[in-house]
Amino acid sequence: MTYQELLVENANYKKEISSLKEQLSQIYKLISGFKSKSFITEAVMDQLSLFGEDPVKEVAKTPQQTITYTRDKKKHQGRRNALPENLPVKKVIIEPKEDTTGLAKIGEEITETLEHTPASLVKRRTIRPKYAKKEDQGVLIAALPSRPIDKAIVEACLLAHILVSKYVDHLPFYRQIQMFKRDFGWEPAQSTMSDWMASCCQLPEPLYNTLKQKILDSDYIQAHYCPVISQTYSID
Repeated sequence: MTYQELLVENANYKKEISSLKEQLSQIYKLISGFKSKSFITEAVMDQLSLFGEDPVKEVAKTPQQTITYTRDKKKHQGRRNALPENLPVKKVIIEPKEDTTGLAKIGEEITETLEHTPASLVKRRTIRPKYAKKEDQGVLIAALPSRPIDKAIVEACLLAHILVSKYVDHLPFYRQIQMFKRDFGWEPAQSTMSDWMASCCQLPEPLYNTLKQKILDSDYIQAHYCPVISQTYSID
């Protein structure tokens, strides 16, 4: 065997020894994670004894630390959360089945539970009486109240509900349509709801223009930088 071949063989041995040392280190870490020494099987012992080291002694050398702490006892542990005061109250009075005539009331037991009333769609019917003016001067009728979207059947409260459901509760239009159909038998078209949302986005345009002009007129502008808004947007 030539000198060059010996060098190559020596380098291969060094790589193999380095790999075995890495495997041995990982096995030591695995064993150190268990308190019981029964995990160390005979097969593992044979592998660990390659370099003449005692793994049990290595595990035994691991320092142990006892940690103690005190914790304050929670007040009102196990107690239910108080119900919000802003909820409407429906009182149900249950009198005894026995005759209470002539008996003095000495108190009462109050039990509070929660009920749920599903949301409801209400068909708002606006009726405007028409009156004929004297001497053929035309017809007198009240003007329709203003609505966010002219000639649309949705009122502001329903638009607000759809917007909150989509952008806060993350319910897409098709799911809201399914809910409307299931609960109320009303199935609006998805394109119609999209048009409603597009019109709603145009409603704050005067406020946007005012804010834009106020920013452009200022001498000092601050902006928050984060990965979400790191792109450059045109103010036009």
